[in-house]
Amino acid sequence: MDGEGRGFVLHTRDGESELDIDEVRAMADSGDPDGLYALSMAYLFGWDVDEDQEKGYMYLEKAVAAGQTEAMTLMVRLFMQGEYQGIGSERAAELSITAARDGIPDAQLYAGLAYMDGISVPKDYAEAVRLFRLAANQGSSEARTNLAYMIQEGLGTKKDEAKAFALYRTAARSGNVNAMFHLAVCHEFGVGTRKDLPSAAEWYGKGAEQGDAFAMERLGFLWSEGIGDSDPDPEKAFEWFLRAAMEGVTSAMATVGRCYLDGYGTGKDAGEAAKWLKMAADNGDEEASRLLSGIRRQVLSSSSGTITDTIWFSIPQAASWASIGPIEAPLSVM
Repeated sequence: MDGEGRGFVLHTRDGESELDIDEVRAMADSGDPDGLYALSMAYLFGWDVDEDQEKGYMYLEKAVAAGQTEAMTLMVRLFMQGEYQGIGSERAAELSITAARDGIPDAQLYAGLAYMDGISVPKDYAEAVRLFRLAANQGSSEARTNLAYMIQEGLGTKKDEAKAFALYRTAARSGNVNAMFHLAVCHEFGVGTRKDLPSAAEWYGKGAEQGDAFAMERLGFLWSEGIGDSDPDPEKAFEWFLRAAMEGVTSAMATVGRCYLDGYGTGKDAGEAAKWLKMAADNGDEEASRLLSGIRRQVLSSSSGTITDTIWFSIPQAASWASIGPIEAPLSVM
């Protein structure tokens, strides 16, 4: 169903029909599932009517109750984006699986996530792979990224890092931010391809430009070691760590705190160090909590000198795959 300025095009099993808002409203009033879905879209997105979220959700719920699978998919998408709270994770999974049977790519993606994580259904990696592949074959770059992850890890299918790399690359080139991050990781650590830090930096940079805070943090680690023929650049490393920290990445907050302690890429500043370490500690970073306690003890026991006169805090190194921990599936769990 499309809506452009005026008029709606409804795609049904009988073909396409172009309707105006009054005709859509009449269909909805008669209980027609497609009419209910079209009217929900009109109110949710302000197509030919004033935007009204409450009415939009009311008609969306009616469309779902009437079995309209595109409406089910939209409801799940809005739920996963945190915009709609009328269902929970299990109901979202159920709706996704139902809509996936109609061949809707986004529904296949969401259903794949449900099977991957065992939401509402027993965990079934093979079924997740099947659904991700169906959606990917219809052009879903997010599904292709998830499929690549499953193949990389050998979940529900044969492990093949080279194939996973190729899938990440295709999805990244189509503009998928999650795929950009995974592709950069492959380049950084030589997963399915040769190790290539300049290419890793390139793809982390593309992701960072799109707001990926974890890509920003990885750029910080790369610049702390040097990229290609470039020497380590503490100032650039600190800049990327700070950007990631300001976006809410807990580990980056802790690293920024350590940078301020050592004067790495910035001036030494015990106050700023304590501020960032406290933020990281408040978000559950145990190492930041330990360092913060060390600062407090140092302040209490010494009236002269700086905090780091007696304690040196190293910058974390990106020397191995394990240094960034497990790479999680690209999409959040339902």
